[in-house]
This record gives sequence, structure tokens and C-alpha cells, in this order.
Amino acid sequence: MRTINKLLVACCALAFAADTFAYSYTTCLGEKLKWDSNSKSLRASSTSFPAGYWRTGLQQAVDSANLNPSNFRYGLVTDSGGVGLSNGQSEVWGGTGSILSGAPAIAYSNWTCYWFFGNHVHMDEVDVIFDYGSPWKWTADQVKTSLSNYTGSLRPLQTTGTHEFGHGLKLNHVNYEYNIMGNDFEHIHVNGSSARAYLGEDAADGIVFLYGARSSAWEDVGLVHWKYSGASGEYSDHTKTRVYTSTGGSLSTTTVVGETGYRVNRGQVVQLELSYENMGKNTQNNIGVGYYISTNDIITTLDRRIGGASFNLSRGDVHTAKVTLTIPSDLTANTNYWIGAVIDEDNNISEAVEWNNATYIPLRVQ
Repeated sequence: MRTINKLLVACCALAFAADTFAYSYTTCLGEKLKWDSNSKSLRASSTSFPAGYWRTGLQQAVDSANLNPSNFRYGLVTDSGGVGLSNGQSEVWGGTGSILSGAPAIAYSNWTCYWFFGNHVHMDEVDVIFDYGSPWKWTADQVKTSLSNYTGSLRPLQTTGTHEFGHGLKLNHVNYEYNIMGNDFEHIHVNGSSARAYLGEDAADGIVFLYGARSSAWEDVGLVHWKYSGASGEYSDHTKTRVYTSTGGSLSTTTVVGETGYRVNRGQVVQLELSYENMGKNTQNNIGVGYYISTNDIITTLDRRIGGASFNLSRGDVHTAKVTLTIPSDLTANTNYWIGAVIDEDNNISEAVEWNNATYIPLRVQ
């Protein structure tokens, strides 16, 4: 996923990360480069995104970018005419060839930046183009079995769209934290069969920095079985979290319903690793997290609770942590189970988003 910036009026633009956070943004003449207003309509090509499956997926990507505590919100409308770069309209379409510069999707930005008895710095246009030369590479169904990181072979339209719309707000790539502005197809929330794109703590934090926080309440905590694993060029690379021995050592792995699972013994003490995020407006203290064993990959508070913990979470850091738990000794041997967690298990936080509060890791109990 690449972004190409076109400077309409000469100036030097500098991209940098905030001092203590991972998000990266762009400045010119010492000012944040962003839209003048807190809303922007994206015009979706009716040819590339006809009503139905693909348009719904694109709308979900827009919704994902909007799920944050900032003042900014995208809108999505239909563009039934021609689309193109530098035409004064912010558009989304599918293309092929050199316009994509070899990327699966790309964002082109136009902006103004000059001094004339004062600074004039603002965004003018963003155009997002998806590679539609091979549409079989994409899925918009939000089902994990379609995805290449699970048991399928496709790339989620929604995660890539969320990434590109982040560029539209002038967030840059990040390669030093788990972040949608890194490798987006490895930044996703999964519980059961559902696989949903989401903006994530760090990008939400960056958008609040650029556009300010909403005056109304907007709280959201979540957890995922993904974590930062290193830099891949200008992108952060992500890998799935794991289950470890009681001392943090490696467990042997096996395949559980097409996914990597961990071999454990009944009564064994293990460490469960997950990533916890606050994507809401305010810091949340003493958030209750329950840990569960399930006979399927959908973790809920109706499953068997095997432990609990609490966390203080604020925007500013993705908190990947290990919690020590004991595998129940009365489980059935040679059977697949799923270990997982539910954040805010007692619903003490009034959240704007609830579907991202639980996730799992597969086990093979011996």
C-alpha cells in the first residue's frame, strides 16, 4: 500500500513521528498537513464498486476508518461520472498498470503549502485506487476462512481501505509498532468466523492529534491475537500472538482447524499472550479482563472462566502482554480447545464498539 503526494505549491514537507507515540504524520512550514474541515466525502466509482458486495466492503472500510474518537469523519457517495487524479474530487476506484506503482492499492494526495503573509497549509484532494487487475485476490466478506493469514488465500478489502484512508488523513507508514499503517492485512480483529478491519490504537491516536477529540463520549477498548514482529521496509510487520510455557519458553505446535495451535497438558501452567488496545477518548483504569477456555473458536463470557486480570490502558501504546493461567485438569485429552480473553468482561465501560472485545488462540489438549 503506497501513498504518493503531489505538492501543488512549492515547499518542503517533512514527515515525522510524534515524540512518544508511533504514529507518523506530515508537516509543511512547521504546520500539520491536514484537511481544513472535519469531514470529507469520498466519491466511489459505480463501475469499480457497484452496489452490493464490493460497495458494501468499501463502506465497511470507510466505517472502520471512522471508528475513532476524533472530530473527523469520512462520507461515501457514488461517483457515476469519470474519475481521475487532480480533478478537484476525492475519489475511489479500481485500476491497473503503472498508476498503482506495483502496489495492491495506492493513495494519491494533492495539497497546498505556501507562505504569503501567513502560512497556507491544507489538503486539497485524495484519490484511492485499488488493483482491480486481479480481483480474485480480494475479499470483502469479513470471513476469516477467506483470508490468507487463516485458511484462505485472499486479501481483505477492508483492512487495505482503512490503511489508504489513513493516508487520506495524512498519516504515514509506520514500521515500529503494531499499526494499521504498517502491513494492514496482518492488522485485523478475529473471533469465531468473523474477521473485521479496525483502525487500531495508534492510528486513532494520530487522528486525534491531527483533528482533535470529539466533545461527546467515545470509548473503545479491544484485544487481538496479533502483535508487532519487526520492520519490513517502511511497514511494520505483524505476527500472531502465542501461548508459552510457564517460564516463557516455546510450546510445540500443531494444526487446529487450519490454524496454528499449541500443545498443552491438562493441569499445565502456561502464559497467554495477547495485544490490548485503547481506541477511545479517555484513559481507562482497572479494566477487567477475563480468560476463558472454549470448545470452539468463539470466546464469550458464557465459556469457562479460568482467570482474570486488570489493565490500565490509554491511547499511546499497544500493550502486548503475557498472563499466567492454568489449563484445567479435567479437560478431555486429545481434544481441540480454544483459550482466549474478554476485555471489559463486566461491561463497565460504555463503548462505541463492542465486537472487538474478545479473541482466541487454538490449543490441542493432550
